[in-house]
Amino acid sequence: MSRISNTTSKNLDRNPNTNIVQKVSDTAFWVASYRATESKRSDALFVDPLAEVLVGEFGKSIASSMHSIQKYAYWSVIIRTRLIDDYISSYVSQGYKTIINLGAGLDTRPYRLSLPQDVHWIEIDFPEIMNFKNVKLRDHQPNFQLERIGLDLSHQAKREEIFSALNERIIGPAIMLTEGVIPYLSEESVSGLAGAIHRQSNFKLWICEYYAPEIYPRFQDKRFKAMLGEAPFQFFPSNWFEFFKNCGWNQKEVTYLYDVAKQNRRNFPLPWWASLMKLVFGEKMMSRIRKMSTYVVFERKQG
Repeated sequence: MSRISNTTSKNLDRNPNTNIVQKVSDTAFWVASYRATESKRSDALFVDPLAEVLVGEFGKSIASSMHSIQKYAYWSVIIRTRLIDDYISSYVSQGYKTIINLGAGLDTRPYRLSLPQDVHWIEIDFPEIMNFKNVKLRDHQPNFQLERIGLDLSHQAKREEIFSALNERIIGPAIMLTEGVIPYLSEESVSGLAGAIHRQSNFKLWICEYYAPEIYPRFQDKRFKAMLGEAPFQFFPSNWFEFFKNCGWNQKEVTYLYDVAKQNRRNFPLPWWASLMKLVFGEKMMSRIRKMSTYVVFERKQG
């Protein structure tokens, strides 16, 4: 049922005492630790038993080091996971049978989502991440077709080659997924990636995040940047939607994390001072917070 790239396995288990993020791939362990924690809750919004298999002490140590942002980061990861699960299930029911997860990290949706067996899920990430998953998950079977491809997405020629090959052999329209990937890239890199995806005629939809400019100062704060170490946020366009539109991608569907959280009784974790401000400013302030972060389904423009 699975087709895994045939490369040498490399173990990414890390020293748990080294909790500084040294490269972008380290963040995969960080967010997987939150999925593992969520899966143990009696009111879990999803159950991801393999997150615990993958995360190790390294991921847990990174999460525990994020003192000042931990409850917000946890909330964001859990709500976005549930939201993307719902997006995928909805679009598969509409006939989309191929999902290409760029920067897949330690995601395990092929093992935990109940989708038709003719769904083809393709994971693309750094070779060491793909090899690590090959080893750790070798005794587990996905629920539908799974393929892993080791690729550094910054290698443009190889990226074009792989995207073109996938476009030629996939059946029907494909959904691209970049979960927690775009913020770590420069505007130039995002523009290049958006163009590379758009050049493939069968890559029809693209699921990715959105952050309002009002939240940029938080991400640019030196304390936040210090926590992310060698993997800081870099993508701060003046107009997120206009940026993607200029790259060939129209907004199709927008869902705010705030709304998904409210529907699932996981309200945004307001700090104490914001709770006081809510009493003063009421729904006006909450309306601004609601629009701070979302996930978007972009649709490929023709031509």
